[in-house]
Amino acid sequence: MRLATPTGFATEVFVLEKPDRDLLPEGPWTLLGDQCLRASWLAAGMPEPEHALWVSVPEEEKRLGTLVPWLEHWAKAPFHRDLTVVALGGGVLSDMAGLAAALYLRGVTWQVWPTTLLAMADASLGGKTGADLASGKNLVGAFHAPKRLVACPAFLDSLPARHLENGRWELIKTALIQGEQAWAKEMLQPGPVQFAWVEKALAYKAGVVHRDPREAGERRLLNLGHTLGHALEAASEYRLLHGEAVGLGLLAACFLSEAQGAKPFPPAFLKALARRLAPLAPLVAPWSSCLPLLSRDKKAKQVSGAAGAGACEIICILPRPGEPAVQRPLAPQQWEASHARLLTMLHQETARA
Repeated sequence: MRLATPTGFATEVFVLEKPDRDLLPEGPWTLLGDQCLRASWLAAGMPEPEHALWVSVPEEEKRLGTLVPWLEHWAKAPFHRDLTVVALGGGVLSDMAGLAAALYLRGVTWQVWPTTLLAMADASLGGKTGADLASGKNLVGAFHAPKRLVACPAFLDSLPARHLENGRWELIKTALIQGEQAWAKEMLQPGPVQFAWVEKALAYKAGVVHRDPREAGERRLLNLGHTLGHALEAASEYRLLHGEAVGLGLLAACFLSEAQGAKPFPPAFLKALARRLAPLAPLVAPWSSCLPLLSRDKKAKQVSGAAGAGACEIICILPRPGEPAVQRPLAPQQWEASHARLLTMLHQETARA
């Protein structure tokens, strides 16, 4: 099934129960896939082109240096500008493969076949590609939209429970951006992830990206949960998965929104968030480790005329119960009280459990 997207949208989005070779490129193409998926890809009757690369890209190797051997491999093949790169894997591999496609010969076409819930729900759509620097996450990258996205629920069958939970937080994020608290509550209930949720999230993101492809305004809303979340993820030395860090960032953003004068979320809803996040409490870094990372956030901007060298503000996304989220420029220090409240609530829920 092809998902409805805005007219002229850069990416064709397909949702299929199982992989279909008819959706692979018609012209010259190569495969860049997660080595853990090779057996299942071939077992599904999918082709393995000459010069395919099967790689492992853990979060800590999401660096520019990882790309160089891939680019050298393509150049030695050699591949030309009519190449299409097919990326098969999770969010890290998708980000890196898209960046490699953007760099090779100054840009070749690519497709993304996401195989994790996190990648399907968020990372694979929108054209944001990137790599990390020592100073922070995704500080280098390019906007380079895939020509086609193919999401197959069959890829999720072998995912560990933790990785399914990891992707659920990006779906909950989408609900909170829109003020759809009832949908968020539904996704917080026990039970498996519904693929209809993924389709709904993809359709919403496609509309946002189409209206604001370069993140000049509305698209910033998709960063809900990511400001403190990215800092927590990096400060944990990536023991936190990305979606887990976003979940923690979502709860903290609810607190920050209230502190900034918004209507508070119902206590029962906040407790439901905290209950699912409570097992992550031991991985939450202290505030002193988060603040320097917040100050280097890619959304931070220098404040002209502010007292103190290096003063900055970050465009923060604040969720509101029953209303769409809003954007507000805030100093990184504004997160401190929310970070403290986050830890307190996680420990309270852990004690209750």
